[in-house]
Amino acid sequence: MAVVDLAFAGGENYERSTVPFLEALGNRLAVWIDHHEHPLGWSRVKDDARFVLVPNQLAHACPELVTPEVVEHAGPVDVVVAHADFDGLISAVKYIRKGVAPWPAADEDARAADSPGRGHTLSGQAAILSDALDYAASEFKTAQRESLRQEIVAALVQGDLPEALAERLEELSRKQQVALKPVEALAAGAREEAGGVLVARVAKALPRPVKKALLSRLEEKAAIGVVVEGRAVTAATFREGIDLALCDELSAGRSDYRFAQTDNGGKLIISRLGALVRTASG
Repeated sequence: MAVVDLAFAGGENYERSTVPFLEALGNRLAVWIDHHEHPLGWSRVKDDARFVLVPNQLAHACPELVTPEVVEHAGPVDVVVAHADFDGLISAVKYIRKGVAPWPAADEDARAADSPGRGHTLSGQAAILSDALDYAASEFKTAQRESLRQEIVAALVQGDLPEALAERLEELSRKQQVALKPVEALAAGAREEAGGVLVARVAKALPRPVKKALLSRLEEKAAIGVVVEGRAVTAATFREGIDLALCDELSAGRSDYRFAQTDNGGKLIISRLGALVRTASG
């Protein structure tokens, strides 16, 4: 098995899920390629050559880590397991293609999609594909969205999207733009609850693509954007000088995007994030 763009679980879930998963895989694991830093988990496997782990601060998306040399070193695999988003899908496609991207700018497109606000450029083709995947993740039933992902992977492995599939993705992309219409109103209602920390609070969980777009809007206006959905707190930043992993209460994620469950409305987390902004500002 090859695992790409899949993070080690955060908090207590690391011992409950990631460790048993690794133990069950044993020698069947050929390679694990990821960029979601996990200090404890990564330290435990640092001497295992099967793990290609590079922090998001250095690898803004996972596909750039899937090189011909890495694939060759891992040897033959029967299964590729990938995070079910745009950069995970491109990582899987590159792996199956022995480290060769499905189009020349695919690595840059993945960086733009997975690490917005860091100066990367998303092509029109990739924007349609990313929007379509986000819409399917939010609106499709499990079997339906998995079927679409497998169809996309199979087509990209061959190097091109059939006309019918391309037209379907364009339609899904248009629907995604409609689905994102509430984002601007939600962003307008956000409040700065600590210096440089802009917080949007909602009564119930948002569809993942809506939350992703909302965080991007907040990050454009402040050093750190935060979305609080009941007990769930998610923080994100475009600022290279801010490492969200330094907020211990945000137990999972990576340096620029982290999340946790809390019982106090995220007040302690927001206070800690305000301190991070002050430190980064000198």
